[in-house]
Amino acid sequence: MKSLWKTILDGLTYQDLAGKRQPRVYTVVTGLILLLLMMAGGMAGLNRYWMMSRVHATPEMVSIPTETQAPVATEIPVTETTETEASSGCPTDSSQWSFTQTVINETHLVIQPACVYQGLEKTVAWALAVHVGYSRDEATELLGFTEMPMRQMETVTIPKNANELIDVPVSFIPTHPEFREWRLDANGKAAVTYALRGCFETSSVEGNHVEVWGGEYPVICLVAEDAENTRILHSLNGHMYTSPATPMRSFLLFGYLGDGQWVWLGTQTEPKLEIINAEENASDRLTVATLYDSQPWDARWLSITHHLDMLPLPEAWQSFTDENVKQYILSMLSGAAP
Repeated sequence: MKSLWKTILDGLTYQDLAGKRQPRVYTVVTGLILLLLMMAGGMAGLNRYWMMSRVHATPEMVSIPTETQAPVATEIPVTETTETEASSGCPTDSSQWSFTQTVINETHLVIQPACVYQGLEKTVAWALAVHVGYSRDEATELLGFTEMPMRQMETVTIPKNANELIDVPVSFIPTHPEFREWRLDANGKAAVTYALRGCFETSSVEGNHVEVWGGEYPVICLVAEDAENTRILHSLNGHMYTSPATPMRSFLLFGYLGDGQWVWLGTQTEPKLEIINAEENASDRLTVATLYDSQPWDARWLSITHHLDMLPLPEAWQSFTDENVKQYILSMLSGAAP
């Protein structure tokens, strides 16, 4: 044992002329390398702990001053809004945006600068407006669109993971220009909230080759729709029908057209998740939206930002349960009615 220890000691040190042992040069270098590796590992561990603690922490409400958001005047058309965004210094060319991963998803990314989301928010505002009593035509006009910000598609290509793409089927809300609906809780309050779940570029780079697979939309964003309503009031041509509803979370896809304009590409047919615990759902919604430099968008946000309040409900709206009216509305929406 003593012989082994002496061999190791002689390998790491040497005796100087005074008979004292000194560390060899490579021993010092190796020690410094080990020290640096330990420090780097410690910093990485601390950084990982900090990021995960942010994800799992109890979320705090995010307060965004209303004066930093540019409310869209109802009479301003899309082209003027685009010019305003461009003059504000926010890039409208998606090739100038940066995309950053988060700790929760490798394919749904954060866009920088965050001002890019302003155009997306305007289209989300349209989706909110048609769920709080505004007809499709009214929401289009009041938010300054020249047409409904929707594109009817059968499927949308999205990344399944970092190496694979899938085509997901999508569905649409009725596009009848005069159709109205209110999505309500038991107290007759608006009960739909949207929240960003990340974005991705619709092109891939392999060597010197760029493959574009997103068609005319260079960027697509995923938005969660939390429809926590238990009633839906439908209205068309003076006919009204109230139906029950199960609170559900769905996932919407929005495509970037360029010049600050986004369009709703449809709602994924799957998955659709029943909302069991509203508090946990709200916590998840806020936490994830905050990670993506965003915030939840609900009826209160619509009122503050775009000055669109939920339209008043008719008297005794809960009592509109005539099945004949339901069939009339369905036939009108499908185009089957004369």
